[in-house]
Amino acid sequence: MYYPVAVTGYRHRRNSPGYRRSSVLHVSRKTRQSKDPSTILPEMVDAPQSGVNDAELGPVGRIVAGAVEVAVSTGLEYMSGFLGGYTLGTVTDVPRLLFRTTNQPTLLRETSSRFVRTHSKSLKWAKTWGGISAAFGGFNVLIKVVRGGKEDDWNSILSSTAAGVFFARKEGPQGMLRAAVLYGGLMYVIHGGMLTRRDPSRYVEEPIDF
Repeated sequence: MYYPVAVTGYRHRRNSPGYRRSSVLHVSRKTRQSKDPSTILPEMVDAPQSGVNDAELGPVGRIVAGAVEVAVSTGLEYMSGFLGGYTLGTVTDVPRLLFRTTNQPTLLRETSSRFVRTHSKSLKWAKTWGGISAAFGGFNVLIKVVRGGKEDDWNSILSSTAAGVFFARKEGPQGMLRAAVLYGGLMYVIHGGMLTRRDPSRYVEEPIDF
């Protein structure tokens, strides 16, 4: 069976008088239903998933994976806090760098002394901020690993409690206990009402009239 297909822009031959040719081509059903391998889209096949799940790891493997995750996260948090503390220390020391002298005999020694002074302050700030960031971030990841990868508000509360104990490690048991209660309690207040928080799946969208 043939289907007529109109062809536009056909030019008749002027050299042959009386020559007529239909401006309609015929396309067969076989042509329309051609199954050329180059025109057929390949079927979508799910790619095999790579990697190993936690369930496939043994006890030793889980411990090693958790230790690596904690170490990497703690290092990254320390670097982030170090850079932030150094930058903040430098910015806050700009007025002293520009206007407070060090009473050096030459301009070169004066300039060098001012920059060394600023660097000392910025480095001290960087170490402090790096330690704080590493403590909170590292304990947060450690709590998550210990709890089997679960992430909720309790991770922040427990990690803050552990960080408080770490910061007060030189103050004895009582100081460590006070710091734990202070840091953990403060984080609990920040996440206040979490024990009575409604399930997000129970929220119902209601129209708002303007």
